[in-house]
Amino acid sequence: MPSIINGLFAGRSGISSHGTAIAVVGDNISNSSTIGYKTSRAEFQDLIAGGQSSGKVIGSGSSISAVSNIFEQGTLEFSGRALDLAIDGNGLFVLASGQQRFFTRAGNFRIDESGYIVNQNGYYVLGFPSNGSGALEPININSVSQESVGTTSIVISGNVDASAEIINVASIPAVSAAGQQPYSTTTYSALNEVAEFSTVVDIFDSQGGKHTVTFFFFHTAVNQYTVRGYVNSEDVDPTGNASGLPRQIGSVTMTFGGDGSRTNTPGAGAVDFTAVIPWNTGANASSIGVKFDPFTQYSSASNILSITQDGKGIGTIGSISIEKNGEIFALLDNGQAAVIGTIGLCNFTNPEGLVRIGGTLLQQSPQSGEPVIGKPRTGAFGAVQSGSLELSTVDIASEFVKLITLQRGFQANSRIITTINQLLNEIIQLV
Repeated sequence: MPSIINGLFAGRSGISSHGTAIAVVGDNISNSSTIGYKTSRAEFQDLIAGGQSSGKVIGSGSSISAVSNIFEQGTLEFSGRALDLAIDGNGLFVLASGQQRFFTRAGNFRIDESGYIVNQNGYYVLGFPSNGSGALEPININSVSQESVGTTSIVISGNVDASAEIINVASIPAVSAAGQQPYSTTTYSALNEVAEFSTVVDIFDSQGGKHTVTFFFFHTAVNQYTVRGYVNSEDVDPTGNASGLPRQIGSVTMTFGGDGSRTNTPGAGAVDFTAVIPWNTGANASSIGVKFDPFTQYSSASNILSITQDGKGIGTIGSISIEKNGEIFALLDNGQAAVIGTIGLCNFTNPEGLVRIGGTLLQQSPQSGEPVIGKPRTGAFGAVQSGSLELSTVDIASEFVKLITLQRGFQANSRIITTINQLLNEIIQLV
């Protein structure tokens, strides 16, 4: 008789466990379109009641020991939206609401009214701002738009034509230095007539004002070029009356060997000349180190290979882009690009131990271990794919197969109770 009663208990627990498992399958199917969702799995275990004789142990059915989140890579869907982010590999995005931290694989982020990158619930996306402390912090894209960094360095590389016509250095038109009198009336056209080549560089003063520096290259001897830099008179003359005329800010003579390489390249940390430019706009005078490196002299048309300068002016953000290493670049309306910061990622020893709390969010638990913070594409962290979203890992076909199996199990356990009830009725009728 006790074994029959055990059968009733087994049927009851089987109905309960299979019902829970069916609920898990239903939850998976319901979240088949949820961004970043990881499939859940109900894990069964058997039950043994106490007080049974040795060698005659009869089970008491089954129960659900755990509902596990299966962390596997989801398919990435291209969206084309810069703030749609997916992680290709290990890691989770870190979110904050006050002092609480949450974790997610759902990267459908947006920008709030204050300029912070947030998720759809308004929680801050944490990362490493370029002007931050080095710890995880909210990222504000407007922080870069009001920055102003005056130019302190210009580096130009390229080639000058060895076969160009040689001129006498004395034939270069005289130009007064920036901010000094008397003011020369030499024009840019006059300089251009004797120069072999010229190039321009946009620089910024301490107030974020944009100015243009023009460098003229004069072929003054065999294997020798004289380079002089000029700014516009209206930017540096105290009176501001002259307009469109050049004012000299510096000069250097480059020499070359028979193989075309430069023979007097400045050493590490050195420059060809330092241009001190006294702006008449109210900005502080600029002190800019100018270097031409690497530079060659071959019998081919003069050209510039690269120009770099470290200044950027005030501007508003026109668009942003996010690289695979998590760096967020802002393209300003002044034509400059600046790094806002880097998206932060987090990983756990056992990510399947994280607790679901809804809203595509996860929380740390004792089973997950402590968080490991880092940047994309470093260590074991995956890459960030901008313009993509990670789809749910739910396989609907597999879930329906599970549902059929669980339905059969639920029905069979119901039949156990019905059958035992009939047996008990038979016993009662013996009386």
